[in-house]
Amino acid sequence: MILKRFLRALIFIALFILNNLILCSSNFILNDINHNCIWIKHESITDTINTNKIIDFLSKNKINKVFLEIYSNGEILNKETQRIFNSQNGYFDDMYISGNDTVSNRGFNPIQPDTTYTTIFNPTNYFLDKLITLDNIKVYAWMNIYKLWDKNFYPKNKNHFYYQCPECLEYDINGKSDSSIKLDKIQSLEWEGIFLSPIHPEVNKYLKNIVVEVISQNNYDGLVLDYLRYQNFFYGYNKEGLEIFEKNFQINPLDLNRGIISKYFGYKQTEIDSIQNLWDDFRTSKITDFIDNISNMIIEDSLDYEILVVANDSNHKESVNRWYQNWDFWLRNNLVNYVIVKNHDLDFNDFNYNIKNLSKLYSSNHYDKLIIDLNLRQDNNLTIANKILALRLQKFNNLSLYYYESYKNNIDWYQPIFKTINFSINYE
Repeated sequence: MILKRFLRALIFIALFILNNLILCSSNFILNDINHNCIWIKHESITDTINTNKIIDFLSKNKINKVFLEIYSNGEILNKETQRIFNSQNGYFDDMYISGNDTVSNRGFNPIQPDTTYTTIFNPTNYFLDKLITLDNIKVYAWMNIYKLWDKNFYPKNKNHFYYQCPECLEYDINGKSDSSIKLDKIQSLEWEGIFLSPIHPEVNKYLKNIVVEVISQNNYDGLVLDYLRYQNFFYGYNKEGLEIFEKNFQINPLDLNRGIISKYFGYKQTEIDSIQNLWDDFRTSKITDFIDNISNMIIEDSLDYEILVVANDSNHKESVNRWYQNWDFWLRNNLVNYVIVKNHDLDFNDFNYNIKNLSKLYSSNHYDKLIIDLNLRQDNNLTIANKILALRLQKFNNLSLYYYESYKNNIDWYQPIFKTINFSINYE
C-alpha cells in the first residue's frame, strides 16, 4: 500500500512539472517520437504463439523500427527446424503445430489417425511475413560483430569460427589470448565473452562475408551493428596485427608498455605521445575500415539499406579512448545512417548529464541521427518513463528499448513507458 502511494505521488509530481512547463511557455512543444525502436531477441520468436503476440505488441505501441537478432555468438540465427508430430486415435500429441496454425493441422484430425506429421518452421521467415501486415514499420538485422562467443561452454559446432581461426581471436596487453580462456569454467562478472581482433587481417574479411550472407537471406531494411569495438583499451594486441604494425612503422607497441619507449631511454614526451597516438589510430582505423567497406558495398550494389551502429558510451571521447569507436567520425562522414547511443546510467542525474553533453556536441539538426538507447532490464518502468520524458523535453526524438521480454508484456509492464512515448501535445 505504501509503495502504491509512493508511485502515485511520483506520477503526480511528474505531471505537475509537465503542466507547469506547458503553462509557463506559450511556445511549448513536446516533440513527437520519430523513431520508436525496440530490440527483439531471436529466442522470443521461436514459436508462432509468441510471435503473434509480438506483432500485436508492435502495432499497439506504434513501434516503427525493430532490431531483430540475426547474428549472435558467431552464428546466423536463420535456420529451419523440422518437427515430427505423432497422432494416436486421431489426436496429435502436440495440440499446436508451430508454424501451421490451421484447424486441419492441430488437435483432432480424423482423416489421419495413427500417423505422423512433419512440418518445417523458420522463425525468422515467419516473423518477417507477419511483420509485412503492419504499416510503416522497418526491420533491421541485429548483428553482434566482433563478439564471437559468450556462453559458459564451448561451441558445439566444430565448424564454428572459434575453431577455424584461433589466431584471429583477441589478445590483451599481457599477451593473453581469448583462445586460452576455459569456457567451461566460471568467468568473472566483468567478462563479456570471446572477441575477434579487428587488427587481424582475416577478421574483417570474414565478417564482411557474414554480412553479405545475412543480406542475401532476407529482405531487411538495414543492419544494426553491435559490438563494433574492442573489449577495452588494454585489448587489441593480436600477434599478427602487432607484426603488421611493426612492419609498417618499425615500432613495437608493446615497447610503450614495457617502458622502452620512454624518457628514460631518451624519447621526448612529444615523441612518446606521437607513437601512442599512431598505435591508437591504427586500432581505431580497423573498425572504421570495416564500416567503410560495408557502406561502400551497399552503395555499389544499389541496396536500399540503412546502417545503424551502436555506440557503447554516450561520451564520444570515452568511446574513442576506451573502446576505439569513433562514432562521431562515422556519423559526420555519412558512413552510417544512425548511431544508437547507449545511455544506461541508472542514476537519473547522470542520465540527464549525458543527454546535455550530447546536446552540446550536436546541433539540433543532428539529433535525428542519434537514437538514445535505454536498458529495460536495469530500471523499473516508471523510471524509464521519466527518462523518456526528459529526452522528449530536450528535443531528442529517437529512442530504442533494449529489449522485449514476453512476460513483461503479459503483465502490462510496458504500459507507462509507451504512454510516455506516444503521448502527444503541441501548444503554440
